[in-house]
Amino acid sequence: MKEGFGFRSLHPIIIFMYYAGGITFGMLLFHPLILLVGWVMAVIVNVHLDGGREWRKWCIPMLSGVVLIAVVNPILSHRGRTVLYYLGDIPITLESVIYGATLAISMLNLLTFFVTYRLVMTEQKFLFLFTRISPKAALVAMMAMGLVPRLRRRMQELILIQRTRGVTISEGSLPQRARNGARLVGTLLSWTLEDALQTADSMQARGYGTGTRSSYLGFRFRMRDGWTLVGFVSCAILLLSAWGNGHGFMTIYPRLGSFSLSLGDGLALAAYVVYLAIPLGWEWRDRRAWLITNYRR
Repeated sequence: MKEGFGFRSLHPIIIFMYYAGGITFGMLLFHPLILLVGWVMAVIVNVHLDGGREWRKWCIPMLSGVVLIAVVNPILSHRGRTVLYYLGDIPITLESVIYGATLAISMLNLLTFFVTYRLVMTEQKFLFLFTRISPKAALVAMMAMGLVPRLRRRMQELILIQRTRGVTISEGSLPQRARNGARLVGTLLSWTLEDALQTADSMQARGYGTGTRSSYLGFRFRMRDGWTLVGFVSCAILLLSAWGNGHGFMTIYPRLGSFSLSLGDGLALAAYVVYLAIPLGWEWRDRRAWLITNYRR
């Protein structure tokens, strides 16, 4: 969908507040059920934003990383009183297994937020927010956040182009594939450095950072932004109040606590879910308005 539709149509400060709060709460809360529900909500938001296409591109690396965390933690950490079995002389405890799984869900939750962040928080919105504070730092941060996706996209282009010349990393002997891979990486680095120099020269020639930056995009704070801000602040107050009173996380060490949610945990979960679901309200509202408008035509 276009930028003027649904969640994307909100003011950049509201969008940035949503992701800053979602990532912060994802780190503060440490209950497997709450984090699992939060991850499901983050995936649902991603599906409504682009059909889940961006998340599917990164799901295999993300899932591989979190599975590695869940497997390695019980081997490295021997804390806990409930020993499940011995891996040689290494005790594998139930508490370390649950802690590793909870940590893996928390990391998966945060990574999913970063994937959806790239869909909504465009470069123009990011610069609109931070160039008045620190233009050079904002430019460097924006380029750093887009570095990995840009390198990934360019590597795919290089692989496709070099394949027409018979240079491939999927066929031939191992030394030949290694040489082809090194050639691709060298070309990618040269391309990236050249592009960085051109970007720096272009920004300097345009006088970037020498004065107040103007923007051709008119980001206005509207009524829907105000209502969304009220919703975010209300959910944040409830969630932080529950967290400050000792709710929203589960005792794991030295002995595993109960998975059941107390009243305070339920309040934290409800506030977290509502906070994450607010963008869905604008997506559904604008989709319904769009369908009604086109049906009347």
